[in-house]
Amino acid sequence: MVDLILSAFSVGVIRNAFFAMVIGGLTLSLLGIIIVSLSLTAIRFTLMHVGLLGAAAGLALGFSSTLGAYAAVLCASFAMGFMVNRQSITASSISGLFMTGSLAGAFILLAVTGVPAMQVFDIFAGNILMMSKGDLIFTFLVGLAVVLTFFVAYREIQLVLLNRELAHLLGVPVEKIIGLMFVLLGLGIATALRLVGALLVDAIILLPAMAALRVAKNFGTALLLSCLFGLVVAVGGFFGALLLNLPLGSTAALVSALILAVVMIINRLK
Repeated sequence: MVDLILSAFSVGVIRNAFFAMVIGGLTLSLLGIIIVSLSLTAIRFTLMHVGLLGAAAGLALGFSSTLGAYAAVLCASFAMGFMVNRQSITASSISGLFMTGSLAGAFILLAVTGVPAMQVFDIFAGNILMMSKGDLIFTFLVGLAVVLTFFVAYREIQLVLLNRELAHLLGVPVEKIIGLMFVLLGLGIATALRLVGALLVDAIILLPAMAALRVAKNFGTALLLSCLFGLVVAVGGFFGALLLNLPLGSTAALVSALILAVVMIINRLK
């Protein structure tokens, strides 16, 4: 077993994949706290479909599908945050609007441009083993941005997630904080597409946060536990996939689901 691990880590792409998973598990899991607290669970699927449209557009314009997916997800998350702040439409309606429109746009682009559909749908599978050092650095910068945002605006984010009206009364720039959180969600989900694929984004973003919120007694503890659970998902999923010769994304998702299941069982027993 040790020889297998040492042999695997002698390969650069495997080292990059491991560190990317660790960074994603430690940092992107914080975004799940926002998703659960604001009841934005549908936003994952919305931004996944937006990423599909972006991937199709990127390939049609001669760029990479990953770059197109990132650009589209960031633009959509910014627009969704703006619309939520204006309160002209509910978050669930916004999600439905963007999800349906993006999926329709993606299929129209595929039909008109002749872009190979399988290349576009590759974003749903994830390609972490193809990550370069540049991709790893970018993942680190995204994770650092998430952590620094929570560190610098800890009080403001906590108040907005707890009670928007109270946050307004206390002078918190609620609209700016919400807009910032939506942009972070876009960055995080787009990065998770790269790590484990669109269908398994929940493995490192949502499920660790759900488990943390079930046992945490305050906001700070929830953030720390979310990071811890995310790290366990990343490390457990990576070594489980390596030792058992299984797909990395699927193994990480299984570990994440097991953590949430154990937490729920413990809560029920208590």
